[in-house]
Amino acid sequence: MKRHLSFLFLLTALSLVSGCAAFTPKPPLEYRPGAQVDSLSAAVSLSITKGEQGMGANGFLLYRRPDRMRVVILSPFGTTMMETVVSGEQVTVVDNSKGVAFSGLMSELPEQGEGDTWRQARWIMDVPAPGSSLRDGSMERVNSMGLKERVTFENGLVIAKSLANGDEAHYNDYEVVNGAPLATEIIMYGHKGVRFRIKINDPEVNTDLSPDAFTTHLDSLTLYPLSALQGHQ
Repeated sequence: MKRHLSFLFLLTALSLVSGCAAFTPKPPLEYRPGAQVDSLSAAVSLSITKGEQGMGANGFLLYRRPDRMRVVILSPFGTTMMETVVSGEQVTVVDNSKGVAFSGLMSELPEQGEGDTWRQARWIMDVPAPGSSLRDGSMERVNSMGLKERVTFENGLVIAKSLANGDEAHYNDYEVVNGAPLATEIIMYGHKGVRFRIKINDPEVNTDLSPDAFTTHLDSLTLYPLSALQGHQ
């Protein structure tokens, strides 16, 4: 349960990242500076490894700027195992296999476990808009979370970030989709030896998404506060 929740929180936040470049320098990506992803729908695959242990999952995501997101993790048979919906500061996590849901404000996430995973993912998604900073090279900055980090750019796009504690994030395999640059692979190397990878497939960018696409039904589920994630197995 906890591993799947970690998947879900990391996937949700990573999926918000757009306008990031890859390490491949040729051919250079052509894009309009400031172009950004306002909406996104895509299939996704996610993996997490630590030492010799690892697991993976597939699913899909929906996103609409500025703060609406839905991520669904599917079973090997195509049924919904888990999902999360974010709307502003409100977060809802559903474990369909157990018939339970957790809902509350983002600030109510536990300090450890899934809450810590979410905070790492928020760091990964905090990147400058395409073409708004350096074109090439590295710089140090204090980000919106108050953390000092080193950011590396190529062609005006972020390709890597790192923290003093050893955490690293790499943004690879970019595409320009409907005019906006989008990183289709994001990898995080945690200082505790954990490696997260998300791959975005078949993205549709800046198309209309119905408000109903971000609605989840809780009528038949047992509802817990978001803070209860810490002890849920």
